[in-house]
Amino acid sequence: MTAHPLGFAGPTHQTARTRHGWSKALQLAPDLYPGVGGKRLRATLLQRAYAFAGGRLAAPALIVDAVEMLHAGSLVIDDFEDESLTRRGQPALHRLIGPARAVNAGNWMYFRALELAAAAFKDPARSTALVGRFITVARQCHEGQAIDLATRIDDVTPRQAQVTALEISRWKTGRLASLAAWCGAHAAGGDQQILQAVAAFGCRLGICLQMKNDLDELCELLDGSDRCDDLRNRRVTWPWAWAAGELSARQFAAWQRRLRQSDEQPAAFRPLAKDLLEATHRRAAAAINARLDRAIGRLAAATDGAPEVGPLAAVCDVLRIANQPTKTEALP
Repeated sequence: MTAHPLGFAGPTHQTARTRHGWSKALQLAPDLYPGVGGKRLRATLLQRAYAFAGGRLAAPALIVDAVEMLHAGSLVIDDFEDESLTRRGQPALHRLIGPARAVNAGNWMYFRALELAAAAFKDPARSTALVGRFITVARQCHEGQAIDLATRIDDVTPRQAQVTALEISRWKTGRLASLAAWCGAHAAGGDQQILQAVAAFGCRLGICLQMKNDLDELCELLDGSDRCDDLRNRRVTWPWAWAAGELSARQFAAWQRRLRQSDEQPAAFRPLAKDLLEATHRRAAAAINARLDRAIGRLAAATDGAPEVGPLAAVCDVLRIANQPTKTEALP
């Protein structure tokens, strides 16, 4: 991690008074700072891709922080757009400092990520390629978010639910994980074959991450959490996509009506969440685990089995799901 990833030690932030002013104005939550909070999956992926492409010791801290900063900024904006109450067990930033300042802080983090990326290399060509990749991925993530915000699960057909869940995951979570992997290989000086292979691997891993995140929100809701953003906002998520493959069209429509008729309180969504989990858990485990296996296989094939894919493939382990009954299946 860089000494001052937020930039408060820069030429325009030298005095204690100025540093305090910036910090107070942005009011970033402690767990949104690079290197703090969250699963750190993207940072781990970046480091493993760096080693995979021949890098020695640690990946450049500026690049790691740039990816983490871009991700953190996206969380601030997503939480505002979803009207989320919490993030990582704490009040969402817009609930603490208000929507206007939170959106400003989230956007600031995007620009700060670009600054960090631009400063990562002395070679202008490498810096240009890195910053260009950041800009492209940020744009793609916003396009995925636009699909997510514009589509309601109670307005789509079962087939549309399946296709849309994949597109949202590919353009949001997938592209950001792909960026992390590509950045690691790029920092190590990997050739085009390695860059393409790890970027594709990262995207496939990111899709599985979104699958697990969608599943985890339902599990946490049944465990007593009040976070129910996906159901409250009628989002197209993977549990609905899996249910579309398990239920008849009539049953799927009935569940859509149940969602439409629910009020906005977490307790009102728990019966539907329980049914979604019970209907789809085994399919979810099979889908996630199979996608992870295919991602590893394609990575090995794309790089002709060398270098060793094991350390990079090990990043998948945190996303695997045991194919066993959920807690809800034991409930009356």
